[in-house]
Amino acid sequence: MKGLCVYIKAGKGHYIPAKAVHEQLEAIGIQSELVDFFTYLDIEWMEKLNQGMWRLMLKIPFLEEHLFRSLDRSGWGIKLVEKTIDRLRRHKLATMISESRPDFIFATHPYPGTVLSTMLHDMGEDIPVYFYSTDVFSAPAVSICPYLRKFLIPTKEGVERVISMGQPPQSVMLCPFPLQQSVAGRSRLSKTEARRRIDLREDVFTLQLNLGGEGLGSLDLLEGILREDLPVQVVIIGGIRKGMERRIKRLTEQYRGQNASVVIRGFVDNVSDYLAASDVIAGRAGINTIVEAIYAHRPFLITELVYIVIASAEYIEKHGVGWDAAGDRGKPIMIVKELLSDPSRLDSIAAAFDSVPIEYSALHLASMVADDAKAYAKEKIWCL
Repeated sequence: MKGLCVYIKAGKGHYIPAKAVHEQLEAIGIQSELVDFFTYLDIEWMEKLNQGMWRLMLKIPFLEEHLFRSLDRSGWGIKLVEKTIDRLRRHKLATMISESRPDFIFATHPYPGTVLSTMLHDMGEDIPVYFYSTDVFSAPAVSICPYLRKFLIPTKEGVERVISMGQPPQSVMLCPFPLQQSVAGRSRLSKTEARRRIDLREDVFTLQLNLGGEGLGSLDLLEGILREDLPVQVVIIGGIRKGMERRIKRLTEQYRGQNASVVIRGFVDNVSDYLAASDVIAGRAGINTIVEAIYAHRPFLITELVYIVIASAEYIEKHGVGWDAAGDRGKPIMIVKELLSDPSRLDSIAAAFDSVPIEYSALHLASMVADDAKAYAKEKIWCL
């Protein structure tokens, strides 16, 4: 059996779960190929256009919310992409499928999920497509597609939402969250042990600030901590562009205090160590980062929220494992000051993590897909 794991380059949110499942398929003896959707179809120009649009939207949150809400609800954006790819690359897809003959496709973005399943259906190719919703708590309306073999989503709230949005109920499956190996494969450390391992100060309140995979997050919280010289060690990880790094250094030079400190690490391989070292995770609401924080029992302070992940804020507040402070510039710094004045609040939050009903296992998800693909193959044989 052979699988094709397809993602698109938009931060790390779609690549990480595709890679995690690809690795676990290989581990259970299923041949798997990990590919970028636009590269696979030889339309990199479309990828650059998509990335440019996404980065522009991240820089202008107000525009992002209104434009993507309109695109998602109307569906004309995905229809345009679908028609364009079908017109330009149907022959290319037919050639690639003929050469590699995958038994199933696992997709982590609506483009490959919706577009590939529709094109394959129209071409008469009976290859099951499994779409994993990286939004976890919900899904964009453009991901709803009757030609998907299975629509996989890790939360009950997500299952209910996508069914209410029109996804055929028999195709929707509750699934595990495919935790990346750099988190799942590491032993759990105490805060002190983790800080010692990654060379951080051991006795200081530590806040991990995420600027998103594209490195376009806000520095408002960091500036507030530095301006008020709070006793906080801010560790910045994720995408950090040169311009962003210069801005951070200017802020640290502008507010030279005795208590606040800043450590810039960028992308790291030992994500779990940084999670363990932190008292709070803060920043842009990236789904992988939020769910990894929940796994590590670290509360998440959302300072920025894009339209497609609004449901994540509802989820963490519903389960009491974080705060939605997006849209209120003063609220994040207020929350940090409250935690500094009353550290016992973190202890009360800690108890809430055990009741969060999310299963974590890239291996289990890979096995679910492989087992269903095998069952589907047998069904086809019996039908013949």
